Amino acid sequence: MASIPALVRFVREFLDQEGLADERAFDLDLVIEELFTNLVKYARGDRGMIDVGLTREDVNVIITLCEAGAEFHDPTAAPDVDVDRPIGERVPGGLGIHLVRKLSEDFRYEWRDGMATTTVTMRMKD
Repeated sequence: MASIPALVRFVREFLDQEGLADERAFDLDLVIEELFTNLVKYARGDRGMIDVGLTREDVNVIITLCEAGAEFHDPTAAPDVDVDRPIGERVPGGLGIHLVRKLSEDFRYEWRDGMATTTVTMRMKD
């Protein structure tokens, strides 16, 4: 979790390099922090390095998080959250993944031979 400030700096450097508006930083930070936190909390394993990548394809930003030695934990399989239900009737958890889904064009997970890879495609218009 101590890596979160470094992730924020990484996002700012990417935005500067790609000439994207700083207003995009909040959405990127939110998605990366949620996915990173999920890997740390739920995809336990050897606790290797988590590689975070950002690439730009046209108006999309592709976020990729990979961790070798992780246990299987598919964030894309999390149940939908009924945000219309009163707070007192909701089951705790799931709002972070709900926001990732809302901000994403595509949200995928792959686990093979102990390598967890989460890929999110976000539409980031200039």
